[in-house]
Amino acid sequence: MVCRIQPYPSSIMKKAILTCLALSLCALSLRAEDSLNDQLRRAAEKLKNEFSKVKEQGEVKGREWFKKAKEHLTTSREEYLKQSADVLNRWKADIDVLKDQGGRDYFKTRVTALEQHHAFAVNELEALTAMTDEAQFRARQKSFDKTLWTLEAAVEQAQEEAGL
Repeated sequence: MVCRIQPYPSSIMKKAILTCLALSLCALSLRAEDSLNDQLRRAAEKLKNEFSKVKEQGEVKGREWFKKAKEHLTTSREEYLKQSADVLNRWKADIDVLKDQGGRDYFKTRVTALEQHHAFAVNELEALTAMTDEAQFRARQKSFDKTLWTLEAAVEQAQEEAGL
């Protein structure tokens, strides 16, 4: 008696091939998920590092502002008013440069806000200059320092956005 090996029927062969393909796709998707997880983990780490840098810079800026504010309290009235006027003039020039940049509508709105912030600071400086009482001057000076600090931060942010 001779044994003949029957070839697999085509439907069984198709099922075997499809099963192998499905298993290989599952294995690939697991690797892809691992890759995606790795990418997400790296992106989260990068975001965390960037956040730490920004937080650190903000703390440093805050310390610098506090140090300057303390120095300003010991600066003579005339010298303080002169330095403040010089700073406001310099920031006005920076704002004018930003205005020339043009750009999208929201950036134009930001520049308009900077102009208004600058105008407010100029009015504050005029009110500060008009004060005759030294105690009132020093009390108002603290508020004016905050106005200058926020204007500086806003101008720097706009310059960074404009690529300057």
